[in-house]
Amino acid sequence: MEAYTAVVSLLQTLEQLQQSHPDLIQGKMVKTLESLLVTAEYFQNVVEETSKSRFDVEKIKSLEEKIRASASYTEDVVELTIYQIMEGLSWTFGIAPTSSLHKNLLSVVEKINTQKNEVMEIVSEFATSTHDDQILQSDGDSLINTSSRSNPTL
Repeated sequence: MEAYTAVVSLLQTLEQLQQSHPDLIQGKMVKTLESLLVTAEYFQNVVEETSKSRFDVEKIKSLEEKIRASASYTEDVVELTIYQIMEGLSWTFGIAPTSSLHKNLLSVVEKINTQKNEVMEIVSEFATSTHDDQILQSDGDSLINTSSRSNPTL
């Protein structure tokens, strides 16, 4: 349940960012934020589906803890960056607000996608029936296996 709460909270924070600060979400930032949303939605799907399954309880707890930690960390970084931008702290160090947000989000995308890959590996071990295969499906494209170093469009 903690994983589900953390993921829903992350989704709400990302949606609030889009709605409250559309001026910060421009250019490359759109794709970066979309990647975070897709991954958070995937995590939400995994938590919902595993809660209905008959998988090993300890493995599910471990999986949910990975998801909870990843979602919480991502939300913390996003919230801190927004706070710094609102307080004008980013300008103090000579970094434009959108540049600061994009840099921090790219870092988070890389980390959360690493976690997503780990979650997908664990879930693939669970998927022994056709119903369980639904957990593996991810809606939309994400930046999995893509980092700012290998994709200059970010």
